[in-house]
Amino acid sequence: MAENKEYGFEETMVTLTDEDGHDRDFYVDEIYEAAGRSYAALIPGDEENITEYYVFRVKDLGNDDFELEDIEDEEEYDIAADAYEECLDARAWTMMNAEEE
Repeated sequence: MAENKEYGFEETMVTLTDEDGHDRDFYVDEIYEAAGRSYAALIPGDEENITEYYVFRVKDLGNDDFELEDIEDEEEYDIAADAYEECLDARAWTMMNAEEE
C-alpha cells in the first residue's frame, strides 16, 4: 500500500471488472457506516482530477478480507452516497483547521 501524502492515510487499490470485461483500478477512499451497514467509496486510480466516485456495500469476509457488492436499491445508494459526502466534508473541515494551526 502506498501512503497518500495529501490525506495522510494508506491507500488500498482494488481492481474491478466491468460488464464488458475491462479491468479498472480504484482506490478505496473511505470505508464507513451508514444506516447500520458498511460501505466503501472508490475513486478511479487513473485520474488526476477526481470528479467521480463509486459507492459499494462492503461484505466482511473475515481475516481483513472484504467483498464489494453493487447497490441496486436507489434509496440505499442515496443514503450511502450522502454519508460519503459527509465524510468528505468532515475531512475538508479537519484539513482546513489543521492548516490554520
